[in-house]
Amino acid sequence: MTERFDAIVVGMGSSGGIIAEQLTKAGLRVLGLDKGPDYTQEDFLVKQDELRYYQRGAIVAGVDVDPVTWRAGENETPRVLPWSAGELGSDEPLYGLPSIGTGGGTLHWGAAAYRFRESDFRMRSAIAERFGKEALPEGSLADWPISYADLEPYYEKVEREQGISGRAADNPFGPPREHDYPMPPVTQGPGDVPFVEAARRLGLHPFRQPLAINSVEYRGRPACVNCGFCHGYPCHVKAKSTTQVTSVPAAKATGNLDLRPLSRVLRIHRSNDGSRVTGVTYVDGAGTTHEVRSDLVVLTAYALENVRLLLVSGINRDGQVGRNFMTHNFGWFTSILPEPTNPFLGTFNASSAVDDYTSELVPDNDLGVLWGSPIISVTGDLQPIEAYHLMDPRVPKWGLSLKHWLRDNYRHLHRMYSQTTNFPHPRHYCDLDPNVKDRWGQPALRITHDWEPHDANSVTLMGRYKEKIAREMGAKDYWMDEPRPPYHLSTHDVGVHRMGEDPATSVTNVYGEVHECRGLYAVGGGQFVSYGGYNPNQTIQALAYLSAEHLLEQA
Repeated sequence: MTERFDAIVVGMGSSGGIIAEQLTKAGLRVLGLDKGPDYTQEDFLVKQDELRYYQRGAIVAGVDVDPVTWRAGENETPRVLPWSAGELGSDEPLYGLPSIGTGGGTLHWGAAAYRFRESDFRMRSAIAERFGKEALPEGSLADWPISYADLEPYYEKVEREQGISGRAADNPFGPPREHDYPMPPVTQGPGDVPFVEAARRLGLHPFRQPLAINSVEYRGRPACVNCGFCHGYPCHVKAKSTTQVTSVPAAKATGNLDLRPLSRVLRIHRSNDGSRVTGVTYVDGAGTTHEVRSDLVVLTAYALENVRLLLVSGINRDGQVGRNFMTHNFGWFTSILPEPTNPFLGTFNASSAVDDYTSELVPDNDLGVLWGSPIISVTGDLQPIEAYHLMDPRVPKWGLSLKHWLRDNYRHLHRMYSQTTNFPHPRHYCDLDPNVKDRWGQPALRITHDWEPHDANSVTLMGRYKEKIAREMGAKDYWMDEPRPPYHLSTHDVGVHRMGEDPATSVTNVYGEVHECRGLYAVGGGQFVSYGGYNPNQTIQALAYLSAEHLLEQA
């Protein structure tokens, strides 16, 4: 007999855990499906293993199971991941797919928890007001159908329910808010001190980054112990705010969640006329195929996987599924400072940032850059293998040169990065690869994307400001990544099932319901309409709370 549920949630990660929690607490019987394991804390008790997590990607999707292909343009032959990793084949978590299993991408993330600014929701209008309509970039840039004010209560809910540390008053350019963060900032990394001092001497306004990491005990979870294994790693003490330790346990506690790990959805089912969702087919860890029914199916996997499921299920009536692919270019800038920074200590983002050049505040410039970015100091969570990959490209990476460089410089490294805007463009999209298939015979997702001149110019412009800060810090040497880096995935990939009011230009409505199929929702970063310089996760989770509220109103 075919099983029936009040709701099916596909992907128990950043947004899926939240939606499952909200629906089960309201009494709905929910089936939760995730292609990864249902992790317990015992799985992470010994996690200080750079080979296992950083180099071999123990908790991320593997190319042998989840192939993704990439090409720069339509006339090129796609390459299978890990095309971004270079000859060493590292599974560096910033340049591929996110972690899978309960908690999803919040297992591996560096936990930077930013709200988008007011102007980020009206980017097209803000650029036209500042530079004139003739300066608007080519492509499909649009304003969001919701404003910052609409989402502000849900941002606050994320900060309170998931647990965010920070101090809002330190940032004069931050968006308006009703309340401060529920926890103070985490312990500052030693390498951040010279960054803050230099920034202030330059007239900038450094502020401590908001993080989804406990600085003090919060809701029964302990404070961070500064182990130095954070981005790319699970947390062994539950200090990192991942839905694996927040929302998923709360949903389980209701008794209304039937969680089935190692279960991969193969197809979304619809009514005969295609207008309403009826359920899904999935294959379990033993290879057995199941069909389950529900009038409510919520896709909360990673944005790219949401798109792949829609496409393999034939859901793309208006040709918008997979369009408007956007990602982040980090523009990594590495310095060697005179004083020890001990970058192996503390969390990745136990540091500060400056918003003086961000969003619509981007200074007038000779490169035609229309939208700015924060500049973010990185002080911790740098282990030796990753440090090797960050080495000065002018230094040989073998023999005595390698040994002496690491001996003399590793403990003095400081990093900065920005997250420059990647405007949506018809040349940037996802579809199904006609040749590459996964082990279940389904097409791999294919990404078509290349860095546009504005992308490269944005990195160059932000690099000028980073260089000023590095010089003011007294850096003995420094170097920066190329403006057009080899990666085209960043785990910050968004926009591919855009929200909007018009089905001709969008895939879902504000709440994530797919225009062409009633009862089917696609929630997450894929809904983003434009993309500024901030980490996406807090906005993804705010949208999840917004969608959950709507679903309960409709129930």
